[in-house]
Amino acid sequence: MKRLTWIIAMAVVGTSAFHTHAQETVRERIQRQQPAISTSSPLASSSLRAEQLGRYSSFDPDNAKWLRVVYRYLDLSDDRNAPLYYPVQPEPGRTNFFTSIFRLLSEGKIDAYEYVDGNEVFADNYKIDFREFLDRFGIYYEVQDSRIVVNDADIPSGEVTGYYVKEAYFFDSVTSSFGIRTLAVCPILVRQSDFETSPARYPLFWIPYSEIQPFALQMQIMTSSLNNVINSTVDDFFRMHRYNGEIYKTLNLQGKTLAEIAPSPEALKAEQEKIEKQLKDFEDHLWKQDTAIPTPPRGNKAKKTKNPASSDSGSPTVSMRDRRF
Repeated sequence: MKRLTWIIAMAVVGTSAFHTHAQETVRERIQRQQPAISTSSPLASSSLRAEQLGRYSSFDPDNAKWLRVVYRYLDLSDDRNAPLYYPVQPEPGRTNFFTSIFRLLSEGKIDAYEYVDGNEVFADNYKIDFREFLDRFGIYYEVQDSRIVVNDADIPSGEVTGYYVKEAYFFDSVTSSFGIRTLAVCPILVRQSDFETSPARYPLFWIPYSEIQPFALQMQIMTSSLNNVINSTVDDFFRMHRYNGEIYKTLNLQGKTLAEIAPSPEALKAEQEKIEKQLKDFEDHLWKQDTAIPTPPRGNKAKKTKNPASSDSGSPTVSMRDRRF
């Protein structure tokens, strides 16, 4: 009887220990999942930036056997570029591209660099001072507890109707792949002053795309008026080259824009089309079939003579393909 009581007691203790262990395992699993859940905030944290930066910045110019740097102007009135412009005023869960950039700058999460004579220099002495930038373009702000505060209504997102985009077309010898990478973006404010007869373009600043990319992964956009599902991001938009822009400059020894090379609108258009063709021809040439390898003509296939093999019984073997019903 005592032995039976001892066995029952040990069974109860073992069952209790099992449940305790199971509860701890579930708790540990939840704790492991918590860091992954916390990274789904609207804007990526600095640790998330470092982790995700490798997704887009794996391109190394030193590995490129062929490289062409091109500058484009993106007109946001073009339907293909409209996802960067709308919504002009922030909506619940959605802001346009410039508003997102502006907020990141105001919070000190990214750096922007002066637009100097159309060139971009990503050095510390070219970083913009955010407060000086606001004063220069007449953007209203308040200082609260030594912190600059700009209301959404005062962010000039409606006046930013274009972007300059610097991109690289390259052939990577390591991966044997052709690709396009967005290298930098420059928002353009279009405004008409009291002393001008027509609106003028004011390039605001350059930002390396590597600075924006970790946050662009979280910037939701709607890419179609027919399908209103918001299932794309700004990073998808740039990485998949969904935008449309005219070339206004290429990296060249003289540092000239196409407008300086081509004296007339017709010549400028012809130069743009020539560069576009060069880029397309290079990509097509990479995957062109080697004509040195002879290939048999499709229409003149030689007919094979069928020699029926003999089976062990001496009668020919007929396959299902040769059988006629």
